[in-house]
Amino acid sequence: MPRHAEYDRDQVVAAATAVFWERGYSQTSVGDLVTATGLQPGSLYAAFGNKKGLFLEVIDQYNQTFISKIHALRRQHGAALPKIRGLLQQIADEVAQGEADRGCLTVNALLEMSQHDADIADRLHTYNARLRKAFAWLVKDAQAEGDVPSGQNPNEQAAFVINNIWGMRVMCKSRPDQPSLEAIVTGVLVALQSEPA
Repeated sequence: MPRHAEYDRDQVVAAATAVFWERGYSQTSVGDLVTATGLQPGSLYAAFGNKKGLFLEVIDQYNQTFISKIHALRRQHGAALPKIRGLLQQIADEVAQGEADRGCLTVNALLEMSQHDADIADRLHTYNARLRKAFAWLVKDAQAEGDVPSGQNPNEQAAFVINNIWGMRVMCKSRPDQPSLEAIVTGVLVALQSEPA
């Protein structure tokens, strides 16, 4: 009779996430993952196939968390534009206060691996499309509430907001000052509320 795996998959993925986030994909060895997760190499390979298989699951869970956050924002009471402002401000505050020194795991993976591994690049492309779609619904809500002009393309505006979020997360490495980040937040909100050219 086959034995069931004697580990918590979510805990293993969480432990691996911390290692990949700290060291990057290329600098993380299987030995690092064995140490962090407590799994023996054979168990790790049996569960995830290889290091890349584990990394793909890591970024899947990480990205789903952010998409779920956007969906949760839509379900909250209140207007959509303040929700977008609040999310941007939260990210700006985290960056300014040094709480996001590691950057965004997705952005880090894009910068490190998207040109070198087609599987990882495809997974990140799929995530970006899902995130843009989720954010577009927030923009549509703001349009329905009259806070964003109806002539704006929700998909394009969602991509614009996401690119600025990622930009702030890349900037975290240089410890930008609060006024610079506030200017980005203000610029995004002004652009969202502007009539299309």
